[in-house]
Parts: sequence; C-alpha cells; structure tokens
Amino acid sequence: MEKRSRAEYRRNSRNVSKVPYEYGSAVRQLNIAEPLKTPDESQQTQKEINREIRRQRQKQIRRNNKINLMYTVAVASVAAVVFFICYQYLNVQAAAKTNSDMIAELKSELSTLKENNDVLESDINASIDYDAIYDTAVNELGMVYPEKKQVITYDSKESEYVKQYKDVPESN
Repeated sequence: MEKRSRAEYRRNSRNVSKVPYEYGSAVRQLNIAEPLKTPDESQQTQKEINREIRRQRQKQIRRNNKINLMYTVAVASVAAVVFFICYQYLNVQAAAKTNSDMIAELKSELSTLKENNDVLESDINASIDYDAIYDTAVNELGMVYPEKKQVITYDSKESEYVKQYKDVPESN
C-alpha cells in the first residue's frame, strides 16, 4: 500500500460529499419543494388566508363580546338583587329598632301612669271618712244591716268597678 501525501489526501477529500454516511435503513426522506407559484397567485392566496384569519378573529371578538355582555348583565342583576335585599334588611332593622324604642317609651309611660293612679287612689282612700258615712246612712237615711237571706254574693272576674245603668227598684 502506498502512502498518500497530505496534499493528495486533501485534494481527494474535497470531492467527497460533506453529508455524513447513514448506516442501516434510517435513510433521510427527501423534502420535495412546492411547485413554484407566480407572484400573483401567491399574493392572492396570502390575501385570502389573511382575510379568513381576520374574519375568524372578528367572529371570536363578537362571540367574546356577547359572552362578556351576558356576564356583565348577570353580575349587574345579582348585584342589584343583593343591594335590594340589603336595603330591605336595613329597613326591617330600622323598623324593629323604632318599635323597640316605642315599646320602651310606652312601658315607661305605663309605669308612670300606674304610679300616678296608685297615688291618687291612696289619696282618695285617705280622704274618705267612713264614720261620717256610717252615721249619715244609719241616722239620716234609716239604713239597717241586711238579714242573711237578703245578701247575695257573686264572684266577678272582670272588673272591681260596677256601673249602674238604672235605679234599683224599691221593694214594698
């Protein structure tokens, strides 16, 4: 075997393809170039593609706007309902507070009236002279104590006051 010189080796290696050799069946597939189109055809197809992309974007924007509008209306409706419920709740609370204050005021007034009534009743009872009434009834009017068979007792649960609508008939 003959030794090659460096120059000869370089010369021969330049002619060899720069693509490395593929061993086995894993050969690369060839990429087939698309057929050449005239500039008019490629511009038209590109314009159509751009137009279609714009149409699809506009459809998507309209769809999104419609969804956003429905979402906004739903949120506004829920907010209005919540506001109305809160308003009604505050009205009920205010009415309850007013009624509570009114009840406390009326209880205080009732207590004052009961105290005044008790004071007036004790003044009336203190001013009655029972001896003078007895003396007038027996001596001037001729009243006597009733017999046992003349007394009728009954229990009244309604009131301690009696109203007289007619004169009591006299017995002969």
